[in-house]
Amino acid sequence: MADQNLEQLEKSLRDIRNRFVLLTSPHRPALWNFCLKLTGSPWDAEDLLQDTLLKAFSRMALLGQAIDLKAYLFRMASNAWIDQKRHLKTSFGDLDSAEETASDQATGFQAESREAMEILVSTLPPRQRVILLLSDMFDFKAYEVAGMLDTSEGAVKAALHRARGSLKKLQTETPELHRARTGLTPPDPLISRYIDAFNRRDPEALVALLDKEAVNEIVGDWEEHGTDMMKKSSLHYWSLEEGRIWVEYGTLFGKSVLFGFREHDGHPKVLAEILSLQTAEDRVVSQKWYFFCPELLEYAASLLGVPAKTWGYTFDQAYNEDGTLKT
Repeated sequence: MADQNLEQLEKSLRDIRNRFVLLTSPHRPALWNFCLKLTGSPWDAEDLLQDTLLKAFSRMALLGQAIDLKAYLFRMASNAWIDQKRHLKTSFGDLDSAEETASDQATGFQAESREAMEILVSTLPPRQRVILLLSDMFDFKAYEVAGMLDTSEGAVKAALHRARGSLKKLQTETPELHRARTGLTPPDPLISRYIDAFNRRDPEALVALLDKEAVNEIVGDWEEHGTDMMKKSSLHYWSLEEGRIWVEYGTLFGKSVLFGFREHDGHPKVLAEILSLQTAEDRVVSQKWYFFCPELLEYAASLLGVPAKTWGYTFDQAYNEDGTLKT
């Protein structure tokens, strides 16, 4: 009886969560871009986005009032990131400090351009970075930013003035931002076997490489615990897909991954998913499957120089009632 009640609760929560996803979907591209500018890494951006959405969803029942959803999400992401920096005690110094950093190797890069600001903003103290991004890149008013950060409008304007002043004084060379490679040779034979099984579309061969209790996290939408569940769910739907599907070993911002490609709509190679595997004792013990993460996929595709094909944020958005992937 307890199991049945839990199953009913899970279904109800999933239905409510799907409604929450639809409600927040219009704001997610801008929110992910904001998280990327804050963290400087697509992996940290995705983690911050998912943490923000999870926290927002869990607190919805506690609000008891109408809110500006976009501002609410940006506020949560901002405060979560500032808290992370405080907790880690990074070398940024006091979050409210007006101290500015400068490069000794100036090359005349103009801070007025959008690209320059995206690069240079990463040098600012965390609180100034948040305020500058919210104000100058995401068009929030000073009073809105003040409400997000629980401070005064005057403090926001002062921090914004300091941040803009820092950027005007700072000159630097453009760093190499395109940190993505694919088509590499895996250093681990287990990963090579995984790639071979995947590219042959052989679910049984894949399962043989997984620990029986392996966890498959389909980021942002679903978790599977154990290979029995994977065979009933994700591997089953994967086996129904039509057309050519393959993965290539590579790196994205220093992380080893498998880039999943498709032939789609006349394009011979589009990015459709990214897999991150954790191995131990010649078995895959966990994997993160970035399939319902459109912003991450589009960003990675742009670095690789290929198109991206995405299917939304949830299983229900991506699949037909018969379990086939929507075209």
